[in-house]
Amino acid sequence: MQIDRALATKLAAILKLVMHGKTLPVAIVEAGVSKAEMERVVKELERELWTRARARDEDDVPEVDPHAYATKPAKPVAKKAAAPKSKAAKTARPLAPTVKTKAGLALIAYADGGSRGNPGEAACASLITTDQGEELLRRARRLGKTTNNVAEYEGVLLALDLCKELGAASVTLRLDSELVVRQIEGRYKVKNPDLMQLHHRVVLRQRMFESLHVEHIPRKENAAADAMVNACLDNKELD
Repeated sequence: MQIDRALATKLAAILKLVMHGKTLPVAIVEAGVSKAEMERVVKELERELWTRARARDEDDVPEVDPHAYATKPAKPVAKKAAAPKSKAAKTARPLAPTVKTKAGLALIAYADGGSRGNPGEAACASLITTDQGEELLRRARRLGKTTNNVAEYEGVLLALDLCKELGAASVTLRLDSELVVRQIEGRYKVKNPDLMQLHHRVVLRQRMFESLHVEHIPRKENAAADAMVNACLDNKELD
């Protein structure tokens, strides 16, 4: 963001006036900054912050959450037999193994999240199945104190990360939160600042797959994920 020296001096004067008790509108007038100049600076600053936020998120490679509360091992996906590895290959341990997308692998992800108190102690959960309904993986994790909507979004992020872990090429995401579904589809605007950040992370996660379809389902069809959220909050084992 480029700001000339004269305008920078005026902005510094505004900050000093505000620190001495002046309201922002009064400080702007006394510093001699026009409305057009302030609007330009605010827009450029907002653009700069969003650019940095996107760059930071794109550098963040999704991985398995080390703080996940409970998990069920994934069932093996059928694949061709690999040739025997050499002794050296068996002892090698890559620091950051890359999960490759399996061609044509379509998965269904059920996700849910909730808090007790809104805001209150919260958790999220996800259950992953094949497109034939065979369960592959389930996981839940606690989130601390937050709102229901934040927990719902965290459930979506958990589901997408698990699908990537399993090597999915396409994902059908099923949620009982109409708000989150419509916001991901772009039909509802995201106004809450906390949800804006989470929504942006979901948009970035979509790029990991060839296709992503989001479905709104009745709560009773998402009963398994809901039960996992409650089990996590109660410190119980997942069924």
